[in-house]
Amino acid sequence: MKLPVRKQREIVRLHFHSPSKSNRFIARSTGVSAETVKTLRGLLIARSPDWQMLKELDDDQWCRTLGTEDKSKLPHRPAPDWQWIHAEMQRPSATLEQLWQEWREVTPNGIAYSQFTALYRHWLKEQHVVMRRTHVPGEKLFVDFAGQTVEIRDAKGGESTFAQIFIAVMGHSNFTYVQAVASQTVADWLICHCNCFEALGGTPKWVVSDNLKAGVLRHGRDQVLINPDYDEMLRHYNTAAVPAQPLRPKQKAKAEVGVQIAQRWMLFKLRNRVFFGLEELNAELRRLTVALNEHPFKKIAGCRRERFEAADKAALQPLPIRPYELCEWRYEVRVGDDYHVEHRKCFYSVPFALTRERVDLRITTSMIEIFFKARRVALHALLKNAGDASTVQEHRPIAHQRVLDGEPRALMKWAEGVGPHAMHMIIHHVQERSDLANGIKAARRMRTLASEHGEARFEAVCAYALPLNITSLRSISSILTKEADLRAQQEPEAKPRPTHDNVRGPEYYGDES
Repeated sequence: MKLPVRKQREIVRLHFHSPSKSNRFIARSTGVSAETVKTLRGLLIARSPDWQMLKELDDDQWCRTLGTEDKSKLPHRPAPDWQWIHAEMQRPSATLEQLWQEWREVTPNGIAYSQFTALYRHWLKEQHVVMRRTHVPGEKLFVDFAGQTVEIRDAKGGESTFAQIFIAVMGHSNFTYVQAVASQTVADWLICHCNCFEALGGTPKWVVSDNLKAGVLRHGRDQVLINPDYDEMLRHYNTAAVPAQPLRPKQKAKAEVGVQIAQRWMLFKLRNRVFFGLEELNAELRRLTVALNEHPFKKIAGCRRERFEAADKAALQPLPIRPYELCEWRYEVRVGDDYHVEHRKCFYSVPFALTRERVDLRITTSMIEIFFKARRVALHALLKNAGDASTVQEHRPIAHQRVLDGEPRALMKWAEGVGPHAMHMIIHHVQERSDLANGIKAARRMRTLASEHGEARFEAVCAYALPLNITSLRSISSILTKEADLRAQQEPEAKPRPTHDNVRGPEYYGDES
């Protein structure tokens, strides 16, 4: 299957998340054909894998488990411009077969006649048809930015800025959320969604958005490419994006109408107000939003808030335990020969086996995660100073670890963890000896002895040897082997000999004068 594994994961996640949804619905959400969704679902049914197991697999394991490796689909065959076909069909005596033959003369690899007629009939059915949608409670949230902006003046007389107005509308109840932000960048787009979900107290199954770059990178005929940052945020909240097709405002009519109502209810009322900050503007927008949600409907009983409380709220999915943390993604970053990746002039290690591979970086305000084939391989605290490096010892090859383990700093760090007497012994060898090379060798050997006899035992021997000024490697090794320190503790103290006439004292040997 030529479909990228990342897209396969999204289709499978939606399959397990909403198994009752049709292939066409999931296809529209993920930007692939319904036939592709059907094929992938067929593999899932045939192999019956568990989602909890699947989502932990890396890309290679995923393909082997589902059987999607080394497969490809037939290239897409071009279709004609249906507007031109329809215009030609208005001519007297025109037939679809004649138009198809003329079109195939200039497009030899085009679709067959049977598909040509079927697609033309399908296109005709979509023209000039207005569909009344019945929105299931808690299912869809429609989001968009208003066309109008609000001026934010600088209190110090500087240049004014213009706030962007984010609007979200629940499909079933029309319950509305409004927030002003500084821009339509990805960060502000994500912040608006997170705050909206918190205000709703849950998340919908689907988020219907426009095709602004913060949410959708590309929306072609055959594929929709969701902004990775936006997609990750939605997955954190267990929901998914269903972008409306370009130039099809009816597919997001709720958002369009919500924007119109918000502009009439709020922005028009604020046209003569002067604001000096987003906080001041948002406070006023919250007040007006409450009034809008509690305003009675004209044609049905109740208001937006009542319908939301009665149906939408209970149907929303629960919020995750932790709110989403804004992050930045970098894809296909090459690992250097020193098994480190560079981010903003700082360096972070990965397992040395990934040298020269391509990895993905997820950067938050405090951490950086490194992924290889969808599996996290490293986690580091985010560095601030250019040139700094964060290296995990286990990421180094064994030979590199041995070299670094033999350095004085590493030896003293090890001894510090053993105890104060071991630390004193190692400092003597790596700092106080005049022959430093032999001192380092002795310290390395003592670390080996400690691993053989136990660090607690080595600490006890050092405590015994240092007061006796015993520091040589040979002596320490002998004490450990022969347990001289333990035997010294077990020997009783010598008793004083009794004094009697047969014992001559020291005065006997003194000079007589």
